[in-house]
Amino acid sequence: MFSTGPPRVGMAAAYFATMKGGGEHYTLHICDKLDALGFDITIICGKQPFKRPEPLSDRHRIEYVPQLYFLRDIAMRGIKTVSRVALLLHSRQYSFFCYRHLLRSHDFDIIHTHDPASLNAATKIKRKLGIPVVATFHGFPTSRHMKYAENVDAILAVSGEIRAVFEKHGMKKVHTLPGGVDLSFFKPLNKERCREQLGLAGKILLFVGRLIPAKNLHSLLFSFARVQHKIVDANLLMIGDGILKNSLMNTASKLGIKEKVKFIEAVSHEDLPIYYNAADVFVLPSFFESFSLVSLEAIACGVPVVISTGAKAFIEGFGKECFFLVNPKEIDSISDGIIQALTIEDEIRRKTDAGLKRVRKYDWMEVAKEIAKIYKSILL
Repeated sequence: MFSTGPPRVGMAAAYFATMKGGGEHYTLHICDKLDALGFDITIICGKQPFKRPEPLSDRHRIEYVPQLYFLRDIAMRGIKTVSRVALLLHSRQYSFFCYRHLLRSHDFDIIHTHDPASLNAATKIKRKLGIPVVATFHGFPTSRHMKYAENVDAILAVSGEIRAVFEKHGMKKVHTLPGGVDLSFFKPLNKERCREQLGLAGKILLFVGRLIPAKNLHSLLFSFARVQHKIVDANLLMIGDGILKNSLMNTASKLGIKEKVKFIEAVSHEDLPIYYNAADVFVLPSFFESFSLVSLEAIACGVPVVISTGAKAFIEGFGKECFFLVNPKEIDSISDGIIQALTIEDEIRRKTDAGLKRVRKYDWMEVAKEIAKIYKSILL
């Protein structure tokens, strides 16, 4: 049963104050909408020692758990043995402290997790205190994650592909709940005014996301160098931060495109629509994407999207006719896709019009309403 007053939700998202990726934005948007629907939201996330936390937003109550985030950074560098050990230590450290925190501060009707370490902690709390657990999976589960998920009350997968993995292993209570977009915020604006505001000229290519290996950004730079030979006024904006930043800057220098590539570390959520609308094309060359919120945002702003087939589930769910599709493993494929998205006007118009129509069904409030139904089915 619900407690007296609004239903209390502990939204456990380990990286809400240390990363600004798709999972963190997903968490923020559903928190905003669930709050509007009358839920009492508390975000539980990590805080690095001796460092001021930088939450994606301070709109909601936040409770911090000690987090050795530097271990995750080490793990992301891809040195096999070191990465495995660092990731395991990081996960176990955070899970232990998250469990200890929840044990002391467990005044929730439901705990909703967004990462495996938080899920591990929450399932232990469920066994001890009986608090229901809902788990959102933003990526494919490992066998260890499957074990954690066996005892949850509902699994929310952000794509059909992820849901299918659970169902293949006989898991029940699995729902597909992809991300959404705020269509009142991300919408077409006057391109020239946006460019004037940002001081931009020429053809603008835009990437938004973390600068990590999975995003395939070195290939983007090599592809852009090829594009730049054919479209001399082309410029590339890369918005985001991550472990590859210095390496990417060095690659841009070696390719002779340093003056044409601008790295922008921090852009407020409020300013993102201006950047999307200033762009001629949005590019996402990732090796894999479970569900691309940034692509949704670009589409909602009427920007042509070049996306890799690594985002297979997202592309098929949204509609492949809305994108310029490229092979993430082929430099020529990425550059050709970009050139088409900059030059073939009839195709650009057809794809952007189709995208603007299709994106209307992706709304954060509808996602939150589905989550609210799942909460109520568990708690009533």
